Amino acid sequence: MLSRVLFVDDDPHILASFKRAFRGRFDLTTCQSGREALDLARNSAPFATVVADMQMPGMNGVEFLQEFAKIQRESSRIMLTGQVDQDTAVEAVNRGSVFRFLNKPCTEESLGVVIEAGITQYQLVTAERMLLEDTLAGSIQTMVELLTEFDPRSFGETRRVREYALQVASKLGLQAPWDLGVAALLSKMGRLAIPMEVQLKAAHKERLTVQQQDLFRKVPEIGSRMIANIPRLQSVAKFIYYSAKDYNGSGYPYDGVAGEDLPLESRILRVVDDFVAMLSIRKAPAVVVAQLMLDTGKYDPKVLEALERVVGEASDLGTDQHRSLVAVDKLRIGMLLAVDVNTAEGLVLLSAGTRLSGILIEKLRTASSLAVIESNLLILSPEEGVGVGARA
Repeated sequence: MLSRVLFVDDDPHILASFKRAFRGRFDLTTCQSGREALDLARNSAPFATVVADMQMPGMNGVEFLQEFAKIQRESSRIMLTGQVDQDTAVEAVNRGSVFRFLNKPCTEESLGVVIEAGITQYQLVTAERMLLEDTLAGSIQTMVELLTEFDPRSFGETRRVREYALQVASKLGLQAPWDLGVAALLSKMGRLAIPMEVQLKAAHKERLTVQQQDLFRKVPEIGSRMIANIPRLQSVAKFIYYSAKDYNGSGYPYDGVAGEDLPLESRILRVVDDFVAMLSIRKAPAVVVAQLMLDTGKYDPKVLEALERVVGEASDLGTDQHRSLVAVDKLRIGMLLAVDVNTAEGLVLLSAGTRLSGILIEKLRTASSLAVIESNLLILSPEEGVGVGARA
């Protein structure tokens, strides 16, 4: 497959010559202005490399590449200019994060070599990111499974929050939801700082002191601080910090940030977290969404509308009917628990909505062999798993 390359130049003759020179070598797209190229970048697959002319009317090459980097940050960026000017080169590198700088006119051969180098750089960056994300995702998944032992209901629900959040993000056109998925999984981390006796009081609906209530309000802030210093998770920490903040600006943290100034990922978590919590009681997704919509000002209307579409599509699949009893020794990775798994003493071992991993299946098999739980569990069928977004 040919690598995608974007050329931006206000001269149509130059663009035509690029198309002739590199036909069959790259998957080439051309634009005659920075604005046109930015609109394209917002609604297209990533480009491996973008080549931009410095002198263009309305928006010069440095300004364009600076904005382009905010949309497709991993693409390598190449600047062409007829100005043999050191200041221009410095500005292009510093502001536009330019990978290579070439003076016009340059030969097609030398430009082709630089584009190939840019593509190689893009491939290295994306491969490194994918490796890091896969490694982090595996580590985080294992950590969440271990935390489920500490608080089965809260940490068990985070998987379901993640799945709904990713589907809502897709409806809203969020192109890079990996950080959102991690934030959903780690959104309850702050609960680790709350003494167990206080958590038990809350679980049993006992009256909490003002100080104890304040601890629960600060769970997002505490969790954000816990992970803020982990490499690659700074954005995740920010999403969690604002994940309990109301759209109208009320709620913790009390800093005046509201509406569109809140990260979109935080607004998604605010809606989906409450949705999943209420879903464990009402069991009717459409009813829960309608109830959330009545709370004016609390949630982002665009996020609620996206969640309504996700729920509607799941309902169209007939997901509520696809449930069956499955023997513990027949459980498979990816299956979704339809109801809580409780011990004989009534303690929650795993909560409804938990998607089973290898570790959790072994846990259930061990519990079953000791007669701690039933030998058959109510599982949502594969069709319903798809309905709630099984994959990131």
